[in-house]
Amino acid sequence: MISGHRGAAALAPENTLAGLQEAARHHLKWVEMDTQLCADFIPVMFHDEKVNRCTNGRGKVRELNLAQLKALDAGSWFDAQFVNERILTLDEALNACQLYGLNLNLEIKVHDEAEAERLVREVAETIAHNGISPDALILSSFSEAAVDYCRQYMPQIRRGLICDKLPKDLFRLAQSMALFSLHLDHRLLTASLASQIKQAGLDLHIWTMNQPKLVPQFYQWGVDIIITDNPPLLLQAIN
Repeated sequence: MISGHRGAAALAPENTLAGLQEAARHHLKWVEMDTQLCADFIPVMFHDEKVNRCTNGRGKVRELNLAQLKALDAGSWFDAQFVNERILTLDEALNACQLYGLNLNLEIKVHDEAEAERLVREVAETIAHNGISPDALILSSFSEAAVDYCRQYMPQIRRGLICDKLPKDLFRLAQSMALFSLHLDHRLLTASLASQIKQAGLDLHIWTMNQPKLVPQFYQWGVDIIITDNPPLLLQAIN
């Protein structure tokens, strides 16, 4: 199963409506996107701490209000055809996922651990208000605290821990946090580790894997979802 990374990051500006449209155009079931708070405590879809790389603006997302973020061009940095693409709120992203039939792996993007609980609380309120089915979501984060807050505020929604290095107590941690899935940097995965993860009853997701020739190997190892910037490239490797 192929999932788009930040929507479909090789095909459209990341974390945007255009990215979701590209994912839908290629008949994906899953997309991964990032959410964090802006200055007025509204969850918005953005990866970086600052808007500098992916918009025509400057400054930290957390220090700009929604009106300021909505005024930014979040598309022309990627390609002129995406000029005036706008930053999405989480509510807008959830609506789009429902419209296009996409399931969302929502990364809780924690840039300041002190704000993890507030972020998760606002995400929980948005999801509850939106009415999206829990079955259409996985909540994930690098932040163990954020995943624990997700369990507290949204126990009905599946949770995954993102790892760019392996904790020594990985499986104890997974059990104590009641994880549904582990989301690993694909370079960490071996056949043995994959086998242990599957035997522990966990879903196995890997990121960000853009090499078609490796797809058969990862599927043989039991990987459930491959998160990639270029979904059609990997879909060709399956077909």
